[in-house]
Amino acid sequence: MSEKSMGDLAGKIVFLTITARKFGNLRTSHVSLQTTAVESRFDTKKRLLDSPELKEIAKRDGEIKTQIKDFLLPYKVGVAILPRASAKTVREILDAYKKVERPALVTAFIKAAPDQKTTAQADLKEQFDDSEYLMGEELADEFEWDYDMWSLTMDDDMKDLAHEKIMEAAAGIADALATGAHMLVSRLADSLSTNSDGKPKKLYDAHFTKLQEFLAGFDIRNVTDAVELKEEMDKLKFIMSGMDVEKVRNNEGLRVELASKLSEATSHLTTMVQQKGRKFRDVKPIPVESSPMPQGAATTADGGSFLDTPIKLPEDVKPGPYPGTVVANTVEVKFVDGSTAALEPNKLVIDKTF
Repeated sequence: MSEKSMGDLAGKIVFLTITARKFGNLRTSHVSLQTTAVESRFDTKKRLLDSPELKEIAKRDGEIKTQIKDFLLPYKVGVAILPRASAKTVREILDAYKKVERPALVTAFIKAAPDQKTTAQADLKEQFDDSEYLMGEELADEFEWDYDMWSLTMDDDMKDLAHEKIMEAAAGIADALATGAHMLVSRLADSLSTNSDGKPKKLYDAHFTKLQEFLAGFDIRNVTDAVELKEEMDKLKFIMSGMDVEKVRNNEGLRVELASKLSEATSHLTTMVQQKGRKFRDVKPIPVESSPMPQGAATTADGGSFLDTPIKLPEDVKPGPYPGTVVANTVEVKFVDGSTAALEPNKLVIDKTF
C-alpha cells in the first residue's frame, strides 16, 4: 500500500468502540448439593432480582450492536472499523440509544427494583443478603453505556503511529472481507450441490440473500481497494444479478450452471485466503534475508543486488502482508519504477514495491 493510499484510507475510516456496563445480578450462593460428588467441583449462583427490566437492558444492548453490525468492518476484539461514509448514520443510532432509550430502560429498572427486592427476600429465604442489594442512585451508578469514534488522520509527529495503525487496520479489513466472501460463496455453492444419494441438497433462502447483501455493500466496505477481491466480487455480482432462489430450485439446468460458477469462485477465493494466517495472494510478501531474489527486485543505488545488503528483521518483527520491511542499517535502494530512496534504520517502508 502506497503512502497516498494510506492517507486515503485514513480519511475513509473511523474506529469505533462501545462500552456497556450494568448491574451484576448474580452472586455466589452457599447451598448444599444432593450429591456424593466432591462439592468443590461445583459452583452455584443465585439471582438477586427476578427483573424483566434488567433483562430488557441486556437484550437491547445486544440488539443495538446487531443493528449497526452491517455497517462495520471487523478489526479486533473490542474495536471495529467503520467506513466514514456510514459514520453519520451509526452515530445517530448510537446517540439515540445512549441519550434516550437506555436511560429510560435504566430508570424503569430502578423504579421496579424495590418490589423485586422484596420478592427476592421471600424467595431466597436464608440465602437473602441485604448487603448485596443497591437502590436508588447507588444502583443507577452501576450502569454505563457510551461509545467512542475516532480517526487516524494525524499531525506529522504522529505519522509513525498512524502508519502502524492504518497498516494493521488495512490488513484486518482485507482479511475480514475476503474471509467473509469465501464463507458466503462456499456455503451457497455447497447448498447447490447434491447429497451422496445424488439428490439435490436443501436450498436455503438465507444463503442467497446474505450473499446478495454482501455483494451489494461490498464497494463501500472495500476501503482498502483490494483489486483482486473486487474483480472477483464484480464477477459474482454479474452472476447473482436477477437470480431468484425459486427459479434455481425449480430449474435443474440453472441450478447446475450456478453451482459450477460458484464452485469456480470458491476456488479463486480459497487461493486468496489461507486459513493459517489468512494471508492474501494479491499482496506480495516482504523480502527478507533468506528470501530468493525475486523478479523485478530492487537494486542498490550502485547497481548491486538489493539482497547484497541484507535486510534483517528483528526477532520480534514478523513480515507483514504488504510491500515493505524494517531495516537494520541505512541503505539506498532502487525501486522497480526507477526511483531511489534511503531506507533508514528501524523504519517501516510501505510506499514502494521493491
